[in-house]
Amino acid sequence: MTRTQATLALPFRFAEAVLPGHPDKLADQISDSIIDIALARDPRAIVQVEVAVHQHHCHLNGRCSTTGEAIDRDFLEATVRGAYRRAGFGVPFTGVGDGSDYQCPAPDAVHVDQSALVLVVADEDERGERELCDDQAIHVGYAVGTPETRWLPLEQHLALRLRDALLMLCVNERALGAGPDGKVLVALEATGDGRYRPAWVVCSVQHVAESPVVQLERAVRESFLAVLAEEAQRCAELLEAPARTLPMRINESGIFVEGGPINDNGQTGRKLVCDFYGPHVSIGGGALSGKDPWRLDRAGALRARQIAVAMVETGFVREAKVTFAWGHRDRRPSGVLLEADGRVLESAAVRRWLTRFNPSLAATHEELGLATVNWENCARAGHFGRELPWDGSAHPERE
Repeated sequence: MTRTQATLALPFRFAEAVLPGHPDKLADQISDSIIDIALARDPRAIVQVEVAVHQHHCHLNGRCSTTGEAIDRDFLEATVRGAYRRAGFGVPFTGVGDGSDYQCPAPDAVHVDQSALVLVVADEDERGERELCDDQAIHVGYAVGTPETRWLPLEQHLALRLRDALLMLCVNERALGAGPDGKVLVALEATGDGRYRPAWVVCSVQHVAESPVVQLERAVRESFLAVLAEEAQRCAELLEAPARTLPMRINESGIFVEGGPINDNGQTGRKLVCDFYGPHVSIGGGALSGKDPWRLDRAGALRARQIAVAMVETGFVREAKVTFAWGHRDRRPSGVLLEADGRVLESAAVRRWLTRFNPSLAATHEELGLATVNWENCARAGHFGRELPWDGSAHPERE
């Protein structure tokens, strides 16, 4: 019998992923770069930072509380500019124009507005309550029993793989003059035998005015076909190989010279569905970026994912879903629901899983080492399907 991924068969499946230079994703990276420097100073730092980027402006608001002394504002501004660079802004294109018509905003020319960001020395009483919830929330962790897709839904896995391939073209093939903004949407169609076939792909990728656009579009197409063919080999029971004539709609809106925050505004936390499991899986609560890892929306979501991955790693569960519900001042979630292949587990089974994976904030933070994670990199590359403490063996060796 052909192995399938989920209990619910859909005629089509869709997923989307974006490049680091996408304005919303840029805002996520900036927020999390600030969290990283706060945690480096104080593992129990209290941070909630929202970022809005538009044109040549970067607006920060929120609060950052650390021990010893408040974070230096000049250092923080340098951190923000570094996040722009790491997202791909300000990187020249050798031999393809000078980038001055495109690589905007230049990191050094961005106006960083910190007027709404409070930087303070930590209050010890407040720090002492980090193990208690300061809000109510719902979190969903999800996994499917296919290590080939890194325990992610097939469409989400493919969207991320195509995103990575597009990013590699932008980074390694500088003569194409592509990036850093861009996005990919992949559509899969059911074949009737439990598998899916690639139906079409939509891609938008920013480029310099002097870019050889025909060559760029061909390179994108060939790269995507290669990725889908490779994945069809690795996931033969899930995915058909793509046809050479697979429809690919690349930069259909025309010339894409103005990108990133020059083309559109961006804000922290807008790419929740991309950050989680794609549009066919409920995600529960809030954004993964912009909050220190003691916050529910981070710790709860990551522990729930860890349990879901562990359930499918047993080999007896094809699809796992873990739901936590929290109330104010909870140490552990007040409500827990574990589902295996659409069946709700009985309380005894739930207790066994929660004994193995204590869902309290304190245990989650310590056991997953959340104070030492590179959160900016998670915002850029993804929170799931990578070699991260909560993702089990989610990155199997490729053949």
